[in-house]
Amino acid sequence: MKEAIYFSHQGVSVSNRRFIVNGKTIAIQHVTTVERRVLKPPLGFARVFILLGLVLLFGNGSLPLVGVFSMIYGGVLWFLAKPRYSVVIHTPAGEHQALVSESSLDAENVLKALNVAIALRGDIR
Repeated sequence: MKEAIYFSHQGVSVSNRRFIVNGKTIAIQHVTTVERRVLKPPLGFARVFILLGLVLLFGNGSLPLVGVFSMIYGGVLWFLAKPRYSVVIHTPAGEHQALVSESSLDAENVLKALNVAIALRGDIR
């Protein structure tokens, strides 16, 4: 049985026999389903700076100026925060977050290759 590679890019490889990511190998025969999840960006620091800025706006002296800068910094952090995309593999042993990427396209390509590998597993060519 010849191994057919469906996806290979930056240390991630999907074939009809195995899925390799971050140096870990998962046998395709054990994979039942795969899904893509969107991970929300961490906005904790942005919220803290914005709230701190609001509080400092009501202070005396130069505190309102510091408050404005704090709010601007929090807004920039909020604006620059981007979601990450995860590929989750379901096996009889449970679910595993196999890949996390900042690129939606990369996660989608891996997901499509895994779906092809699952559909064609055991296919002899």
